[in-house]
Amino acid sequence: MWVGQSQVQGLYTKLNMTPQLIQAMNVLQMAAADLELYVRDQLEGNPCMEPMETVESAEYSRGSGSRSRSRSDSGGRARNPDRDEGLEQVCAPEETLELSLLGQLRMSGMADDLYRIARYLAGNLDESGYLRIGAEEAAACLREPVRRVEEAIAALQSLEPAGVAAATLQQCLRLQIERDCYANEHAIPIVNGYLQEVASGSYRRISGGLGIGIAEVEAAVAYIRTLNPRPGAGYSRDSGTIIVPDAEVRNVGGDYVLYLNDRSTPSLRLSPYYKRLAYNSRDMRTKVYLRDHLQAARSLIRSLEQRKATLSRVIGAIVEEQRAFLERGVDGLKPMSLRTIAERLQLHESTVSRAVQHKFVQLPGGVYALKFFFTNGLPTSGGIPASAEAVKAKIRRLIDGENKAAPLSDQQIADLLAADGLRISRRTVMKYREELRLGSSRQRARR
Repeated sequence: MWVGQSQVQGLYTKLNMTPQLIQAMNVLQMAAADLELYVRDQLEGNPCMEPMETVESAEYSRGSGSRSRSRSDSGGRARNPDRDEGLEQVCAPEETLELSLLGQLRMSGMADDLYRIARYLAGNLDESGYLRIGAEEAAACLREPVRRVEEAIAALQSLEPAGVAAATLQQCLRLQIERDCYANEHAIPIVNGYLQEVASGSYRRISGGLGIGIAEVEAAVAYIRTLNPRPGAGYSRDSGTIIVPDAEVRNVGGDYVLYLNDRSTPSLRLSPYYKRLAYNSRDMRTKVYLRDHLQAARSLIRSLEQRKATLSRVIGAIVEEQRAFLERGVDGLKPMSLRTIAERLQLHESTVSRAVQHKFVQLPGGVYALKFFFTNGLPTSGGIPASAEAVKAKIRRLIDGENKAAPLSDQQIADLLAADGLRISRRTVMKYREELRLGSSRQRARR
């Protein structure tokens, strides 16, 4: 056997994460409110760009029965030819997890740069309160040291509710245990190495592995079951502030037209005065200063234009894929993945994911988060998968129409759905019922 070193020539591709690319990715992912604050900060620090004055433009992208337009006035609000007051604004009264965390962060007195990182991370929590972005990815997006991002993550994890901003179920439970002075002494070892055994009830294996009695295992497991595996689930899914939709879809003579809301993507331009000064000034330091800021301004303007173009394409593709939903409501919602839109538009899945993050669209039936349209499919006897949201709607209708003196059990609901051609287990029915915040048959019974 020969052991040694050798050189092998090969071709490979590597994504070069330039500052401009990082900025474009960050701008695309921002919610409209965060983008507005970000642009305002950039305007204050860069004299070479300024907000656009009165703008009125129309952009059409014809697909299968849909078009897109973009109109704005001097205030940047999208305008509709049929309604001068612009897009509706929807206010949800309940506080979200993100708003709760931001309020606690503001009270903590942390440094401004750390707060900015923590605010970005808070916007990347899912509905259960888990952090779905790693420290290295966040550091690249924010152009901050990984160490600083890890400090911000630790700050989020110290807030209420306990267990928030964890990356895994194990970490979520550990965070809660570590904060509880009355925690069971065997809870952390069990969480660290025996969660599968807890789920399957294999207490003897836990007992043998930790060298403790069955009674001690049972006590520890009973304590673990009091912890909350979804610390963010108790908060409203809707924003506690005014939501400005990123686009509006209207039915115009049977043709669905997409109006982009320019208020969600501010329009900027280079300052003509400072642009001339950058080339005409005789002071070299002034030239260098202004040219650096002109380059930064061009980069931001390009990122904003790319955001607008990408949102137009992604929302337009969603509208075309979900045309049945526009016509029939949730029963017409079809299963759709990020890959479906990515392949349709020849984009990377991560680009589509960033484009739909924290974005909303105004439809004839109300305001919807773009993430609402991405659901898994369940098999049916007809071969065409049904979306999870459509199944939830059917479960809600069955429960609304049941005999309250003898409510339907989860198994009975599963049987009724099966008779309707939908293959679904009792466990899945229970999961969807709980997500709908509907009680069990015993809890729903009226005596």
